[in-house]
Amino acid sequence: MKLFEFREHEVLSSQFVSDRLRDKKDIRYDPERTTAVTEEQAPYISEIQSLTKEDLRDQFIVFRLSDKKEGPAILESSEVTSSVPGSEAEPDVLVNLEMQSFHIGKDVHVDKNTRATMRINIGKDENSTDKYFDTAFWSIAAGLDLYNHARKKPADPKDLKADFRQAFGNRPIEIPGGLAKMTFEVVKHREPKWWQRIFKFLQSDTGQTLTSTIGFPAITHSAINLLDELLNRLDKSDPEVLFKSRPLRLALSEKAKRDYTGGSERVKIGSLSPGFCVLARGKDFKAFVDSDAFYYPTYGKLVPSNISNSDLVSGNYEDPFKNVTYAIFRIGMKQHKLDPTFNYG
Repeated sequence: MKLFEFREHEVLSSQFVSDRLRDKKDIRYDPERTTAVTEEQAPYISEIQSLTKEDLRDQFIVFRLSDKKEGPAILESSEVTSSVPGSEAEPDVLVNLEMQSFHIGKDVHVDKNTRATMRINIGKDENSTDKYFDTAFWSIAAGLDLYNHARKKPADPKDLKADFRQAFGNRPIEIPGGLAKMTFEVVKHREPKWWQRIFKFLQSDTGQTLTSTIGFPAITHSAINLLDELLNRLDKSDPEVLFKSRPLRLALSEKAKRDYTGGSERVKIGSLSPGFCVLARGKDFKAFVDSDAFYYPTYGKLVPSNISNSDLVSGNYEDPFKNVTYAIFRIGMKQHKLDPTFNYG
């Protein structure tokens, strides 16, 4: 099994995933959850049809942190209404991603030699209404040092952060048509010698940074495969998969959602909206559904709403997310019009 592998055409909808995680019965193929299949996609469909709950254990899911105190605190992405309307004049979406924190569950063993490699791919979904731009992906490789050597203990969630915009030279991610596909993979491992040569960890007066990122803007599937072949050398470094995913289809604007669903209220698709979101795994789905929590950036973690500040500071409370591994992302988005006619003339 390859640790990193971009299965571009095995795209899942957020609703497809969440329905099967809620369902206690065996997973069956539901033809109403699929979209039109191209000749290129056809060879992959049988594998998607046979997905089981075991396959979905490490599949990443996107939850939205609500902006309001009333109502649900955490929403599964198919329940989200994007605040980016989109329009015929501005059908495309620009995106900035920032990882605010990465929380490692207490059930995951971490020592001074424990590292993690993260891979994120995001680009235009082939079902996008955009017909001007070829499909390209904005790809991120990040190295995470899960152990704080200065403090001689596992890294705090707030110390595992990264502004991915800087990895792209302060350029936003471009999603033509506003319909995206995204993958999120994380593998924990020991540190091989070549790993430090790729991920440069900066030194400062307060110690060494614990994250290092490399960005590859607007690259093809073939280029992603070359990068993954390099990272798959981690198979000799005692790897443990924390997140392993098939691409997830997400609408980044209300226009992209309407274009994909045709306005049908019977077709559900996940959406993203500017603000904060949680990336979690299928096996932790129930820990987040209907949970009432606040995000504390100072500590980089989710905290139940009934916990007082004194109990939070002292750690004197039962943490329902203690053994849950999750990432908190901050997302910036705006509608835009990309120019396909640009040339040097």
